[in-house]
Amino acid sequence: MSEFKDIVKMISENEGDKIVASSASKQGETNSPLQTPLKNPENCPQFNNQSNLIDTNQQSLPPFNIELFVEEIWKKSDNKNRLYNRLTQNISGYDIAHNCIANVVFKILQTPVESFASKWLPVLMRGTIGSAIHDFIQNTTDQFTELEPSIKVPSIRFSGRIDALIGHNILAEIKSCTYADYQKIIKNQRPRNEDFYQTMTYKYILENYLNEAKTANVKRRTQPPKLDYYKIDTLQFIYVAHDLLASDVEDFGEMLSRIKHIKKILNSKSNTFFFMTTLTINLTDELSKPYIDFIDEKIKRINWYVNNNKLPTKDDPFVNKKCFFCLYDKVCHIKKDL
Repeated sequence: MSEFKDIVKMISENEGDKIVASSASKQGETNSPLQTPLKNPENCPQFNNQSNLIDTNQQSLPPFNIELFVEEIWKKSDNKNRLYNRLTQNISGYDIAHNCIANVVFKILQTPVESFASKWLPVLMRGTIGSAIHDFIQNTTDQFTELEPSIKVPSIRFSGRIDALIGHNILAEIKSCTYADYQKIIKNQRPRNEDFYQTMTYKYILENYLNEAKTANVKRRTQPPKLDYYKIDTLQFIYVAHDLLASDVEDFGEMLSRIKHIKKILNSKSNTFFFMTTLTINLTDELSKPYIDFIDEKIKRINWYVNNNKLPTKDDPFVNKKCFFCLYDKVCHIKKDL
């Protein structure tokens, strides 16, 4: 209850203000302009009794139902993913960073599945919150020189959008995350591995396929990169923790304890934006090479399988066992052998 004592105090003070205001109103009621008679009462709009506006024959409707809401989310998820699967036949930065190569090949080859609904339905809400965070940052700051440049490269079936660029050398990626991830990021001063691979993929495209990305005759939702030259030597990750109620916490007490610990790590009790941090990484060719080689090889392998209408084998180095979110697990030949 101690956490709510200030709220109780505020309510009490507010009630006092109401009493004072009421007394003042009574004292000055003779001078109140609201007491002045209307000069033309016939011009005053007439309002019907509210009860007359209610259809008494209307059936009573049930209150909001979460179980029904989950069913609605399932249908929306299925429709959204089905449409995405039908329209998207490209490799994304997310595919390179996160997805098993079989998942990507299944997607591009338009492999039919029983259901396209996400297996973990809260991901839709989390995605909406993440998009709102992106929009808020991008629409508020003037520090970026380019926002959401489209990098489509038909020759290698790649399609993506970069969150932001600063000049010709800084690539920024905005990421929302759980407090569990956020705590690790702050403590270790390292981005998540998948986030690093995704930004390195964009660096790879900008530095190796810029001309095609700028001139390809394809539909775009945003403009292509503006500059004729990029040499990305700095990656900046903007992390925003937002998910207080993810499965990595058991109760509110643990959640509050975790937040207090994060504030302690940051040494910023008065920082109202303690849930937001940046990591800046300076790149060298030596540091970049193994990641660039990984990205180059994975893109080539995906295109080889698609061009030859073949599926990856279980010994492919880009096969992984992260099948939980995969929409193709029931038709995947690899999972059956795992």
